[in-house]
Amino acid sequence: MKGPQWSTRFNDVKETIQSIIYTWNPLSLHTSEEYEYEATWILPMVYKVSNVESLAIEITDILNQSFNSTLTKEDCIGIAQQIGEQIRE
Repeated sequence: MKGPQWSTRFNDVKETIQSIIYTWNPLSLHTSEEYEYEATWILPMVYKVSNVESLAIEITDILNQSFNSTLTKEDCIGIAQQIGEQIRE
């Protein structure tokens, strides 16, 4: 995939991740744009890590760093599963 195709795919996947996180909305934020930055960081992790547990750890770290929150891996395992299923299909 090159050029515009890659860029379109990147944006589509990022928006999917952002939407999934906002629907889950663990931090009770008021606009979906709040998770745009985090979705950008989560996106490569979906392809980099080998399992749902590792993805949950990455999501936990990213959200905790961004929002100074105290989510746990257990809090994020379900959303990691959902993201993995939708993105990797």
